[in-house]
Amino acid sequence: MVKMNEFGHTLVFGGTGMLRKATEWVAEHSTKTVVFGRDIDKLTRIKEKNDCIEIRILDYTDTNKLIEEINRAYKNNGPINTVIAWIHSTAPDALSTIKSKIGTIQDEQWTLLLVKGSSANIDDILASESDFPFNCHLKVVQLGFKIIGSHSRWLTHDEISNGVIESLKGNKTKTIVGTLHPWDRRP
Repeated sequence: MVKMNEFGHTLVFGGTGMLRKATEWVAEHSTKTVVFGRDIDKLTRIKEKNDCIEIRILDYTDTNKLIEEINRAYKNNGPINTVIAWIHSTAPDALSTIKSKIGTIQDEQWTLLLVKGSSANIDDILASESDFPFNCHLKVVQLGFKIIGSHSRWLTHDEISNGVIESLKGNKTKTIVGTLHPWDRRP
């Protein structure tokens, strides 16, 4: 059972669209949740659901701004306990920036939950765990697809959010939402 405030100070990158439900759930179980995004309308809709959420405009492809925002969150809210990141390939430096910045500004343990698409090789990500700060507990959620009879479909927003929530609540390092096989059955 998840307790209130279990996730402490949480940062969410990429949580205003398909992960919206997960972001709202995390905010109910965190002491402070800072949600970063580029779309002020999506950010505002999340803020309306929970006034404990802090929203920040951020294009995480801007590495200097990303560093500035992590520093700001740490200065204003204390140690960062949980980070949820759905980082797309358009920001190749964002993940390394997040892990190195948080790893250097605090000694406290923190959890990094990465959300990845169906074609990502999460075994390679997990094998590179030695590249992560000593105080970082890595979890990876890989999004697959659903096969229903002779048809297949991509995951719904609710299925994606529920998979992220289950990963946060559990102890598994690797979570697959839906299926990845057979690959030729993907939509």
